[in-house]
Amino acid sequence: MKELVATGDLVLLSALKYHLDSEGIEFDTFDGYVGSLFPGEMSVASSRIMVIDEHYDRAKRLLKSLQDGEMACE
Repeated sequence: MKELVATGDLVLLSALKYHLDSEGIEFDTFDGYVGSLFPGEMSVASSRIMVIDEHYDRAKRLLKSLQDGEMACE
């Protein structure tokens, strides 16, 4: 598995998980509840999305599209 992103942005995480799932890209979330332990400390408390190696390139393109505003957050 490879790390796709580590962020404290809950909106991005939610949208990313939705789109990864809808595209059939296998992923796992790590440190998902750390943010609730340290509210406001985004640099300390981030969740990580990990994807399997063979889906990494597709997942990276999907993440870039989300960050560039090319995909809607449903």
